[in-house]
Amino acid sequence: MTQQEIFNFHKVENISWSDFIESSENYDAIACLMKWPAWTRNGVILFGGAGTGKTHLAALWAQTANAVYILNEALNHDPRDLFAADCNFVIDNFDNFLDLSYGRQDWIFHFFNIAHEKNRYFLILSKSNPISWDIELNDLKSRVLALSAVEIQNPGDELLFKIAKKIMRDLELTVPDEVLSHLLYVIDRNVASVAKVLRTLDKLSLQQKKSITLSFAKKYLNREERIKSPNFSGELQM
Repeated sequence: MTQQEIFNFHKVENISWSDFIESSENYDAIACLMKWPAWTRNGVILFGGAGTGKTHLAALWAQTANAVYILNEALNHDPRDLFAADCNFVIDNFDNFLDLSYGRQDWIFHFFNIAHEKNRYFLILSKSNPISWDIELNDLKSRVLALSAVEIQNPGDELLFKIAKKIMRDLELTVPDEVLSHLLYVIDRNVASVAKVLRTLDKLSLQQKKSITLSFAKKYLNREERIKSPNFSGELQM
C-alpha cells in the first residue's frame, strides 16, 4: 500500500486567486496567506463560520504551497510518516480533528514538532477561535497559541451581493438586481444558501422556460417555506 493510499491525500482543483472575491471581511486572511512562505512561524490558523470562504482560501494556498490535506485516518499512523512526501499540509475542520482525547492531542503535538524540524508549513481551518479550544495538553496549547490566528468575518451585504453575481456569471444566469436583493434579504445569510437558491432557480427556470422575475422567485420561496412546515405532507408545484 502506498503512502498516498494510507493517508488518503488529495490535491485541490486548479483554481485561481482571481476567482476569490476580496473584501474587508477576508482581507486579513488573504494578506496572511499571500505572505507565505514569509510567515512568522510555520503554521497559520484561519477561523470563521461556515460559508466565509475558508475552504476556498485553503485550496488556493494549497495549490500555491504544494500542500495536501491531512484526514482523520492519519491519526492511526506515526505523524513522521507524513513527511516522507515533499509537501506542506492543510488540516480542515480542526474542531473535530482536535477532539477532546489526549491521544489525538499528543499526535498533533508531535506533528507540530516534526513540521518545525523539517521546515514544513501547515494551514489549520476552524470554525472557532483557537483561544476557545479545550486543549488539555499544555505543550500543545502553547504551540497553538503561538501561531498566527486570522478570523474571516461573516459576509456582509456588499460581499454577498458580489458572490451572488459571481455565481450567476458561472451559471450564465440572469437575475434582475431587485430579485437578487429580495433573495438576499429573505434567505439564510451565507454563501451556501445563496448558491443553493440560485442554482435551484436556474434549474426551475430552465424546466419551466420562464424568466426569473420577482414573482417567480417569491413563488419558489413560498413553496420552500411550506415544505419546511411541520404540517406539510404532499407534493407542491411551482
